[in-house]
Amino acid sequence: MFIGQRIYVANGIKPLETRGEVSAHLGQLTKIASCDLYKVDALTHSIPYLTPVANTLLTDIGTRFQQQLREQGYRPHRIIVTSVLRSADDVKRLQNTNSNAIANSPHRYGTTFDITYIRYDRLSRNGKPVNNNKMADILGSVLSQLRKERRCYVKYERKQHCFHITVRK
Repeated sequence: MFIGQRIYVANGIKPLETRGEVSAHLGQLTKIASCDLYKVDALTHSIPYLTPVANTLLTDIGTRFQQQLREQGYRPHRIIVTSVLRSADDVKRLQNTNSNAIANSPHRYGTTFDITYIRYDRLSRNGKPVNNNKMADILGSVLSQLRKERRCYVKYERKQHCFHITVRK
């Protein structure tokens, strides 16, 4: 077991074999839904649940991202969550199309989520226009600060165009 794995095993749930098992873990998980801070994308290989501490991290990322846009005078946008909790069945299906998918994925513990860095959801036309590259820089800065605060691990995934984020504590 490597160090990162210890973190998500310690902070997460017992991995699900099927999506139907999520009901047995509802006391340990929070269902996430699109809100003012982030949009949950159409999830094809995961279900919208996180541990409470991972949910708090996601909320803080969305809050800080929007705060940075506001401080720089840009139009408000939401980040887009593209993957959340996966069952073993989800991972098996995903392995057919995604070379990054592994059997013991941190997504199986409810401690990890992905945020795309190439798409954002505009909330209003108020403020200066901002392009996706600038928003990716802002999102990267927010994630870098949270890493320095020792709140998460972040992996930049080039092929999947997302930040893979795992809560630390």
